[in-house]
Amino acid sequence: MSKTAIVIPCYNECARLDKSVFLQFLKERPEYFYVFVNDGSFDDTLKMLRCIEAESMNRTIVIENKNNVGKAESVRRGMQTALASGEFENIGFLDADLSTPLDEFDKLNKYLKTENKKAVFGSRLKRMGASIDRTFIRHVTGRIFATLIGWMIRLPFYDTQCGAKIFRSSILGPIIEEPFITKWLFDVEIIMRFKQLAEEHTLRDSISEYPVSVWKEVGGSKLNWKDVYRIPLDLYRIRIHYSY
Repeated sequence: MSKTAIVIPCYNECARLDKSVFLQFLKERPEYFYVFVNDGSFDDTLKMLRCIEAESMNRTIVIENKNNVGKAESVRRGMQTALASGEFENIGFLDADLSTPLDEFDKLNKYLKTENKKAVFGSRLKRMGASIDRTFIRHVTGRIFATLIGWMIRLPFYDTQCGAKIFRSSILGPIIEEPFITKWLFDVEIIMRFKQLAEEHTLRDSISEYPVSVWKEVGGSKLNWKDVYRIPLDLYRIRIHYSY
């Protein structure tokens, strides 16, 4: 049975971590493991993670960042830990609030396997038959960002910023070797690094977006308006840094 690791970055997430949901998912799906990264939280996040670890049948790793280093670096460290173990065929990451439910992540993983992809990104596409719960402002802002990303970096993605993504372990080494240069747009950097390793047609064949059926906006986002205003500048930095 192939194993899959889910990296989950956490910064002051105690109030949003649903221990019972995480544990029930492991009980129902023995191929999954968690790598939680506590990013210098000052609430009871670490205590909650230790509780999940203690009750998860040796299928949870907790990494502790002594200082807050941000989501990008926390995800990278978590994926490096999972990759270094040599145990996992697939490694992905997910937001701690489970705005994308664990069952939806499982669908991404199954699509990765059945379609023989190298990476699959969740996509919050509003459509009939799906429950995508986003405020109008967040939806419009997201479409503006997607347009900027497409225009500045020329990436054919509908939604690079959905917090659910999964990868074949075999491709991750060079992609997560170096720290990311931006705090919130590391998803775009992952694509750009992949693009540097593959030809354009290979990139299109290897990476897919998968429209999730359920996504729910949860309050308490760590992204603030100062970060939002930096996004065009960060996109420009990405374009310059990864130009070749």
